[in-house]
Amino acid sequence: MATRRYPLLRVSWDAETGGPLFDARAARYFADFADELEAEAAEWALDHIKDTFHTHFRNPTGAYESRVKVVREMGKHVVTDGGFAGPVYGPWLEGVGSRNAPVTRFRGYAAFRKAAQALERRMESMGDRLFRSRYQNRF
Repeated sequence: MATRRYPLLRVSWDAETGGPLFDARAARYFADFADELEAEAAEWALDHIKDTFHTHFRNPTGAYESRVKVVREMGKHVVTDGGFAGPVYGPWLEGVGSRNAPVTRFRGYAAFRKAAQALERRMESMGDRLFRSRYQNRF
């Protein structure tokens, strides 16, 4: 314990250098938090995308919607429609396909883009809620 003496004032402090911030636990907690937040965000985005489909599809068959899911790619949670191995009409439905503007008047639903924008606005509150409910008491 260190002590300094000043006229009429005495200041003392004792610093502990143990606990989760000083060993490997903090890094593990933050990695777990980031992974759990990413998984929750991906599931939320998937729900948002499917809500857009349910709102806009006139005669849904469920074929495209069933291919849109959350997968783990290279350790990250990703919402995908299967890409090159999946349906070829994904870009057209999103509105970014080469056939959207020049060939048809269909501008696409922008379901993935809208979900990403909505998630960006919501991400901070999701992270705050998750941290307070599951991780704050670990530090």
